[in-house]
Amino acid sequence: MKADKIFWGIIFVFIGGVFLLENFNVIDFSWGYIWRFWPLLLIITGINIVFSKSNSKVGLISVISITVISLAIITYQGIKDGKENHTNSRWSFSDDDNDDNWDDSDSTESASNMTNYAEDLDVKFKTATLNIYGGASTFDIESGDEKLFNARVKESKMRYFLKKTDSDSSAVLEFRSKDRGGSFNFKDDEYGNVKMEINTLPVWDVNLKMGAGKADFDFSQNKVRNISLKGGAAEFDVKIGNLYNDVNLSAETGLADVNVEVPEAAGCKILASSGLSSKSFNNFIKMPDGSYETSNYKTANQKIHLTLKGGLSNFEVNRY
Repeated sequence: MKADKIFWGIIFVFIGGVFLLENFNVIDFSWGYIWRFWPLLLIITGINIVFSKSNSKVGLISVISITVISLAIITYQGIKDGKENHTNSRWSFSDDDNDDNWDDSDSTESASNMTNYAEDLDVKFKTATLNIYGGASTFDIESGDEKLFNARVKESKMRYFLKKTDSDSSAVLEFRSKDRGGSFNFKDDEYGNVKMEINTLPVWDVNLKMGAGKADFDFSQNKVRNISLKGGAAEFDVKIGNLYNDVNLSAETGLADVNVEVPEAAGCKILASSGLSSKSFNNFIKMPDGSYETSNYKTANQKIHLTLKGGLSNFEVNRY
């Protein structure tokens, strides 16, 4: 058997095995950690290319050994990082208002690298858009009632910039991450940990683009209209509430774990283009066109539409 077939076989067994163990809560694997090992993935892919046309036992053994050892290292570190990211910590922050440009000189930074970014609420804002551009970070969103937007950030070399533009009754916020040198930073020990609050008054559109990391968005107390998630090696957890009657969520991922919770009373439809990804849509009916619907989709007042696209990802949708 040729080395290239064995190589891809091992890769698929590895990914499938991790997804399976995660689904049964045997392990907690951090897919974002894989980003740190991208040079190693290039090396083992290059070795596979070198020996792909070879029928020698030495080449075959080399490909198998290096691939297995590399994946074992990634698995060990990914499981270890997954456990560490679930430990609880308490942070304290200094409140400060950020101005309307990209200059972050007004943000308060403590000796422990805790920074606060905020925008005041104006009751004229009926709709708001939050665009998040992050590198390797952990993002949490929940409801807030004082500021239009508030973010509490634990930073190292990562720095965030907040910009607001508004017109009439609409506000647009851009929240970007860059390292101190002005470029994106993907090292795992330099993750930014971001806890955000969005006000409950406006109707929100939330867009997230990230390389690797985690996102935990709880919109159960917010009126959210559109949600867009784009990421490479990432984990997304999104909870949608019942305060807005027409909700659209789209997720485009490479190697990711996407979990969505929708209200049981809502009618939900899923369009999934998942390649080699796994799907778990409990209490959904598969339709002739390949989509999935809840039994009350046509009669429910609230409609939720999910569009899921992924290469090697795990998609799970549950009703609560």
